[in-house]
Amino acid sequence: MSGETNTLSTSHPSQTLAKPRETMRDMSLDIAKGIGIILVVLGHCLDGLIASGFFPGTNGAAVYTVFLIYLFHMPLFFVVSGHLASGKHRPVGTTLAKLLPTVVYPYFLWSVLQALTMVYLSRYTTSHAQISSLSKILWIPIVPYWFLYALFFCHAGYLVIRRFPPRVQLGIAAAIFLLLQLALPVLGASHLTVVADTVRGFLYFILGVVSVAMVRRFGLRTAVWATVLFALSAVGLSRSPFWGEVFSPAAVPSGIAGIVATLAFSRLLAASPSRATACLAFCGRYSMSIYVMHIFFTSGCRIALRHLAAGYAQRGAAPMAITTIVEIVSATALGVALPLGINWAVSRFNLDKWFGLQHMETT
Repeated sequence: MSGETNTLSTSHPSQTLAKPRETMRDMSLDIAKGIGIILVVLGHCLDGLIASGFFPGTNGAAVYTVFLIYLFHMPLFFVVSGHLASGKHRPVGTTLAKLLPTVVYPYFLWSVLQALTMVYLSRYTTSHAQISSLSKILWIPIVPYWFLYALFFCHAGYLVIRRFPPRVQLGIAAAIFLLLQLALPVLGASHLTVVADTVRGFLYFILGVVSVAMVRRFGLRTAVWATVLFALSAVGLSRSPFWGEVFSPAAVPSGIAGIVATLAFSRLLAASPSRATACLAFCGRYSMSIYVMHIFFTSGCRIALRHLAAGYAQRGAAPMAITTIVEIVSATALGVALPLGINWAVSRFNLDKWFGLQHMETT
């Protein structure tokens, strides 16, 4: 999920594998994206349960878990996208042309499908979606497709400053992010939080651009220290006035620590291949399909299991803790597996381009 052709391209892997450049593919980035996309699905599952009132309003564990995930899971994808973009030196026109089928087209296609689905299911969910929301997707993205919207403008912004030295690039991104803080109240009142998402994403995107050489040196020590720093900074953030404010500069240290820990552990996993790492890398390689489709299945699974749980509760069966675990695990698993299955099916009939997905080898 990056907008770069070596991760979101609709070209066939059987063709690209024959090319020497494909042998240089960094598996650790796929593993990192695999971890990230699973956290995306889990986070949306928990968020949906909280919004539907499944958890009591005072359930700190659920809310705290969601906040921890949101501190770094989407920034991770911006960092990886910047990491991949840093090695490209294409003309501006060529870069923008490659973003059309991999970012722009999927944004509009899946926004329309999601909006129509939300309108139909609004009687069963906490959503109050209206078909008129489609007329505003040029400035108010439909959840969760704000990432694709923001990613396009991050790439465009990078094209403007990519000739500057790395320190200057980072300084520009940081300055814009700090200036954003002055506009947050206005953006929130105007329902333009995508601007804040894009500016925050741009900071992490540029961090990815300038940290390529550093990431290659990550090892066990980095992984451990970053994990410790993430835990300590998250605890400190939870006790501060900035608790819950992911756009605040105070949340950036936690976000960076979480990303560094993920990238470092991903490099360690890539160095010791196993079935688990292969599964994570597979999920990361096809993270676009999981991202654009998971919300359909996590919501549907949550609705179905809520009805089942209510029936069992009336008969005094299945304690709440068990039904909660079953619901979270089932919704997360289906939110990952079913999009991959659909990606495989449409690739089998060479329809992946029509769905804005990467071609998945079917043999």
